[in-house]
Amino acid sequence: VVLGTETVDGRHTFVPSEHRHIGYVPQEGALFPHLSVGRNVAFGLPRGPNRRARVLELLEMVGLSGLHRRYPHQLSGGQQQRVALARAMATDPEIVLLDEPFASLDASLRASVRNEVHDVLRRAGTTSILVTHDQDEALSMADQVAVLRHGVIAQLDTPAGIYQRPLDPGLAQFLGESNVLRVRVERAEGGRAVVAKTPLGALAVESWPPDAAVGPAEVLIRPEQLVIGDAGASALVATVESYEYYGHDAVVRVHPESGQLPDLIVRVTGGTPLATGARVGLNVAGSVVAWPLEGTPRGADAA
Repeated sequence: VVLGTETVDGRHTFVPSEHRHIGYVPQEGALFPHLSVGRNVAFGLPRGPNRRARVLELLEMVGLSGLHRRYPHQLSGGQQQRVALARAMATDPEIVLLDEPFASLDASLRASVRNEVHDVLRRAGTTSILVTHDQDEALSMADQVAVLRHGVIAQLDTPAGIYQRPLDPGLAQFLGESNVLRVRVERAEGGRAVVAKTPLGALAVESWPPDAAVGPAEVLIRPEQLVIGDAGASALVATVESYEYYGHDAVVRVHPESGQLPDLIVRVTGGTPLATGARVGLNVAGSVVAWPLEGTPRGADAA
């Protein structure tokens, strides 16, 4: 285990945990119930004349000024998590580990506390690693996202990169709602560009492995790429199966009438709610990501 350039655990090296300069925010906060907020934050600080000033500074940083005399049971769940963060930051750690710190909060509180914690960490400039099973949380908070699969990092990229250009269909479906279709990929005129031939039309493929042959493939179409229009002037006609309204947007599940495609998920913003059974047209906006089907030859175009 290496932190920066320092090996803290290796074949010939072991640095005790209390000397590793790591802050830790557990899932439930794990505050000491018999200690006040101020004493919880001060727990890891050495005794000295600057101890109290450091505690008050940390509480101000996390937006809890004036609450140092309260006890954990007198705080809301969000306030408790901010106390846990202040305690983790007290010793000026080189890195802060956050273990699903918002999992126990209700949905509305989770979003506000997440934003507050994100602002604190960014202002402090402290490297942080957040473990979460919430994809929205990972994509909205991180500078870099690592997806772990079977104990191995399957992909490491920026939030936009990992969402828009996942390395395989499994990652695409893990990172948000997706439509993954089996298609055929062909070379466009001139031989350089690659297009996916689909019932939704010929779609430009933005990232095709340079050593991969064209032929059978899987293509990713995100729900927000599907555009609902008039049934008579669209690439594909479908029937609305369900319409789920979320305020900021809606998710529509449609059944293509061609019979060649599975049900598709469409994300829309605004507009009139669609009734179940309504006939709509579908088009695709933008380019798509595609992957060769397993077993497709490499290095030459497939038959």
